[in-house]
Amino acid sequence: MIDAVHWYDAHAIELAKSYESIEAERVHAWMADLLPTGPGIALDVGAGTGRDAAWLSQRGFDVVAAEPSRAMREQATRLRPDSSVTWVLDGLPDLREVLRMGLSFDLILLSGVWMHVPLAERPRAFRKLVTLLKPCGLMAITL
Repeated sequence: MIDAVHWYDAHAIELAKSYESIEAERVHAWMADLLPTGPGIALDVGAGTGRDAAWLSQRGFDVVAAEPSRAMREQATRLRPDSSVTWVLDGLPDLREVLRMGLSFDLILLSGVWMHVPLAERPRAFRKLVTLLKPCGLMAITL
């Protein structure tokens, strides 16, 4: 995962343009009807530019955005300086900072992240995610 973080740090500006060129509503249309209703708390793992985190926030979620790339977080705060999203410098497989928050989530989103977790670390990463998910919560993983 560390090599991936370095790559994202080095390409953050170009990646931000690419990510922001497609609306979150379009990317996640498949799960719109599956999202928990009412106020809730969501975790966006590998939040990148914050596009999806902002979308979830607009849908009424309190959002924690975990992103291990400092450069991607810089792009996110540049693009959305007034965002109510809580940003955490964190990532899989550990999610140490997120775990320290002591929160349980109604929704956990991993959009284009899972493939960066080495195969040997996926079972541990998945256990961490399940620990963070509320009973009857939704975890959405896209590749």
